Order: sequence, then C-alpha cells, then structure tokens
Amino acid sequence: MRRLVRSTIPTEASEPFGAYIFAADEPGADVARHLEQAVFLETFGNTPDLLEREYGRFERSSFFICVIDHLRDVPAGVMRVLTPSAAGFKSLTDIELVWGQPAETLIERTGLALDTRYTWDIATLAVAEDYRRGASAGLVTMALYQSLTLAAFHCGIDWFIAILDMPVFRILRWRLRMIFAGYEGIGPLPYLGSAASLPAWCDVQEAERRLAAEDEDLHAVLVLGEGLEHALRRVDLRAADPYVVRPGEAAVGDLLSS
Repeated sequence: MRRLVRSTIPTEASEPFGAYIFAADEPGADVARHLEQAVFLETFGNTPDLLEREYGRFERSSFFICVIDHLRDVPAGVMRVLTPSAAGFKSLTDIELVWGQPAETLIERTGLALDTRYTWDIATLAVAEDYRRGASAGLVTMALYQSLTLAAFHCGIDWFIAILDMPVFRILRWRLRMIFAGYEGIGPLPYLGSAASLPAWCDVQEAERRLAAEDEDLHAVLVLGEGLEHALRRVDLRAADPYVVRPGEAAVGDLLSS
C-alpha cells in the first residue's frame, strides 16, 4: 500500500498532508478503496462484498477525494463522490428503499429546486482511526470538504446530497455551520450498519453566501481554499476537469426517474 501511495503523489510534495482527486480507474482510487473498505468494515461491519453490491454499479460514475499522510505514506481520509450518470444517485435511490417515500416527493415537499445535472452524491466518507483524534482529527475532515467544495465550484455543481450517519451529520452541522440539512417529513433510520442515518442535502451556492456573511475564516478555508497551507497540499483542480458540467448531457429529472 505504501508503494502504491508513493506512486500516486508528486515527488516534490513537502506538506505533511495532501489532498488528491482520483478517477475510478486510476491507481490512486485503489488507495481510496482500501481505506473505504477498512473503515466501513470496522465501523459498520460492511464487508468488501457488501460494498461491491451497494456501490459497484456506480463505479463508472465515481471519483475519489483522498487525503494522504505524506510522512507515513498512508491514506488518512477518503470521500467517494458520484457524478450524474444513467446509474442515478445512490442517496436518492435508497430513500425510497429505506424511508419508503420517493425522493421526488421529499424534494418537492422540502421546496428544493434540485437539478440532478448539477448535483454530486457524497456516497461514502471515511477517516482512518489514527486521524479521528489529536491534532490531525479536524484537519483531515476539513481537507476532504475543502477539496469537495473547491471541486464543486470548479465544475459548476450546485447541490450535494448524501445519507449521513447521525454522528457525522451533527459534526458537519457544527463544524460547517449547518451547511447540510434533512428533508421535510422524515427522520433517522438504520442504514447499512449505521444505527441511525439521515438523507441530507446542501445548496452549495446558498451555503457559500451564508459562510461569507457569518464565518469569514470558514469561508476562506472551504470556498477560497485558504488557511490549511501549512499542513495540506491543496487539491489540484485539473484532476476534476472530467467532471465539469456540460449542460444538455442529461435532462432535468432523468436521474430521479432512473
């Protein structure tokens, strides 16, 4: 694993940590999957076979954001992001399977103008045990969300959706100033080994405006990509170029109906 990690990071990287975007077919994606599998097995009892059944059909529409510890040559955190495709979005499909209501109903009831052409699904989020405490605990999570937000603005994405384990949901609302919210009319339920998870959404543009007005420091980190330079090699957004939205490739509602 360390050899694979070393092969994916620039030789000139001098910061303790680095954030990277890997397409699903790149070697770096195997680094990300390794951590994803390890954390989900440890935390939720999800075996690699179960993860394959749940996420396998979304592989072609996935990319990974991975935070790597340059000093130890190991992955510290990973996020699997699903982009618009004919496969749809897992976080929308599973709403009806688990919560018993169509995603379209919840979106309409909540009053969201969610357009799936400009949406990313945060399918998984995992931080290695060694990086959930101590000085690096907040850094790794913040680095993942900084990279996600920078990439979203780079690519023209307006919405994030996810199904979040409740402890993660609460931490994100506290640390990220309530950027994520639940849908009207549903609450937490057991989901894929989590005792309580909640479908959630984020209006990226509105979140940016609120951060700019209420928390300049957090706005600088998440939107401007400033403030973590002493510890983190910022994500190279050229790696996100394949995911730039090209209007007209999918019609509004296609992914919901699929």
